[in-house]
Amino acid sequence: MPLRVDRKDLHVAIGDLGGVGGGGGGGGSGSGGVTGEEGEGREDSFIIDRRASADDPAAYPKSEGWKLDGSDCCLWDGIERDDITGNVIGLDLSSSCLYGSINSSSSLFQLLHLRTLNLAYNHFNHSHILSAFGHLQNLVHLNLSYSWFSGPIPSSISNLSKLSSLDLSTYYRFQLKTNSDFKTLLTKLGNLQVLHLDRVDMSSSVPNDILAISSSLASLSLEGCNLQGEFPTRIYQFPKLEVLRLPFNRISQVTC
Repeated sequence: MPLRVDRKDLHVAIGDLGGVGGGGGGGGSGSGGVTGEEGEGREDSFIIDRRASADDPAAYPKSEGWKLDGSDCCLWDGIERDDITGNVIGLDLSSSCLYGSINSSSSLFQLLHLRTLNLAYNHFNHSHILSAFGHLQNLVHLNLSYSWFSGPIPSSISNLSKLSSLDLSTYYRFQLKTNSDFKTLLTKLGNLQVLHLDRVDMSSSVPNDILAISSSLASLSLEGCNLQGEFPTRIYQFPKLEVLRLPFNRISQVTC
């Protein structure tokens, strides 16, 4: 079910918001980018839609300062807007006490100008990472770590060819898992500099698949990923590699 606003007398679901697919006359996925007056309404609607009840007292719910009085959403904590185009290009809702699951019709996936998306340290109730994340093809930084996602990493992530950093690390081992097409995914993410997949189940992959990653890689963390077999030491030759973490795997090192 959609997440709700943390006000007792106000519950805003995406189908109830004007200009957003799922209710009224709005279309579902739409076409093209979110721009201009119409786009501003859609982007504001997403922000309202995503607020959730506080669940973790140690977290900082950024949305507490958000107002529903028509004020500019891009003055709200966690929002970054392009100074020239006015498009929302950054959304940081890390540690924001979000709880529930993200609906595939969420207007999050209409924020096509997003370059940075950080949903880390929330609780998405063991839901799957939706393939709709692959629609956000301008993303440079994607962080969904430690947010209680589960299931396979969708192959649509390979559509995010501009990604420089990707963090899908989990609290517990094997909540998330790679598919057999993981090597193909890495090949398509040709701009990756940071890849952190701690405790993601990579048993369907072989260590040698890692060589498909961009040679511009600077940081690779694969702690406790159920990797087995021979790990290619050729990765040590990557010129920009500064961090390599592989503990709690069953791997041996061979020159290749």
